[in-house]
Amino acid sequence: MSKDQIIDMPFTTAAMKSAIERRIIQSPQLSDAEKHDLSVTLARLDATHLATLVETVLGHAIESGSEILPYLQRLGQRG
Repeated sequence: MSKDQIIDMPFTTAAMKSAIERRIIQSPQLSDAEKHDLSVTLARLDATHLATLVETVLGHAIESGSEILPYLQRLGQRG
């Protein structure tokens, strides 16, 4: 299965959007207006743009420090 086929799987896109939406809602640093704006933007993202967002954020987290590496390793061990 190619990367594009995986990205275009609707349940994957919906699950990722739901997970990100939960994090937006739970964030104490964001105002209600910011949460709303982010939620609207997230809802408009198609699978390709969502994958780009995840890649960009993950890349930034890795470049910013090693704090994320143990988390990624735990996720990798879960399968």
